[in-house]
Amino acid sequence: MTSYSVKRQNFNVTVDEEAELNHLREALGATSVKDAILRAARVVLTLASEVKEGHRIYSADRQGRETRILMPDFEASAPRWKYLAERPHAWKRQLYIKGRRQSAANVWYDMLANNQTIAEAAKDWDLPEEAVQEIVIYCEANRALIGMEADEDKRLLLEHGIKLEPEPFV
Repeated sequence: MTSYSVKRQNFNVTVDEEAELNHLREALGATSVKDAILRAARVVLTLASEVKEGHRIYSADRQGRETRILMPDFEASAPRWKYLAERPHAWKRQLYIKGRRQSAANVWYDMLANNQTIAEAAKDWDLPEEAVQEIVIYCEANRALIGMEADEDKRLLLEHGIKLEPEPFV
């Protein structure tokens, strides 16, 4: 027999708050207000986690125009990068090295491909070691975003007839 530890949660709500909770339940297709609150809490926790990792939340209309959704309650605690910054781009969201047209991922990929230490990469890219350390931290925390953007870059190159691999010798 399985025993469940349950704690009762009681709180008072106004008539307007009750209406909001019922609207939330209907909007989420939840069977109860409790289920709606738990689902909403999971969504908020997911968004908070994404923002905390430095990601930005966007909404797109049917024409693909994106609008950033500002989340000041979460973004106040978002990491601030000393050497990295956003750059305007139609779809890329990864960060770039401040003052350069170079993505953090370019430095990171080069560092991995050449099996370099932070000091070696800093010397090659003429960056402070602290900047390379920040790049590594950012890129490792945002592998999924960087990978998706690399895949999209490859797709666009192939779509435009640019071959990515050299032809084999016959």
